[in-house]
Amino acid sequence: MKGLIFEELNGGASCRTYLIASAWTREAIIVDPVLELVPGYLRRLGKDRLQLIAVVDTHTHADHLSGGRELARMMSAVHMGAPAHAVQRPLGEGDELAVGDVRVRVWASPGHTADGLVLVLDDRVLTGDTLLIGATGRTDLPTGDPEAEYESLERLLSLPDDTLVFPAHDYGGRTFSTIGHERVSNPRLRLDREAFLQLMRMPRTEKPERLAESLAYNSRPRDARDAPPEQVFAL
Repeated sequence: MKGLIFEELNGGASCRTYLIASAWTREAIIVDPVLELVPGYLRRLGKDRLQLIAVVDTHTHADHLSGGRELARMMSAVHMGAPAHAVQRPLGEGDELAVGDVRVRVWASPGHTADGLVLVLDDRVLTGDTLLIGATGRTDLPTGDPEAEYESLERLLSLPDDTLVFPAHDYGGRTFSTIGHERVSNPRLRLDREAFLQLMRMPRTEKPERLAESLAYNSRPRDARDAPPEQVFAL
């Protein structure tokens, strides 16, 4: 996309954080930041003198502490997305973010969590934990729903085959995929509805190492100190 600055900021770690910015206006958003890595995000913004206008969490993370609230506070930006009671500006189906001349559409994408979101640009989609590379998000954690995830995945498959796919996690060192590649190679996407639901309902014994800590931290209600700044961010 002409005029788009787009980067993954965590250097190949399994948790993925994305920078979306306009090369013309220097406005930027950061998607799914990790709390411990906030200093690196600040350095990246400073390198190109980017103005952070919003931080977006695509869902309630269960495996790491979100840096969304802290990063937004430090940069006088707006913390947006999910969970609704913890952010300054909840996002939902049909919302649109204006990052300078770059437009980002918001789709509700429940399944991995009830509050899941995906962010759709002209040629790419940030799929959160709904669609991973070669897999899909698990649905056995709090608010997960296999049937909702199946419907969310079917919607993603309606995008053109050449749409680039950037998930919130990858455990194999892969940087991106495409809708077309996932359609033919992702084992879960090749299952029919009943087979998919049966697979996703199978018990799993392993849980994220920081599950309780992450859910408690990421879900805590915002207070008066988290009030939105004066700037107007158009939806």
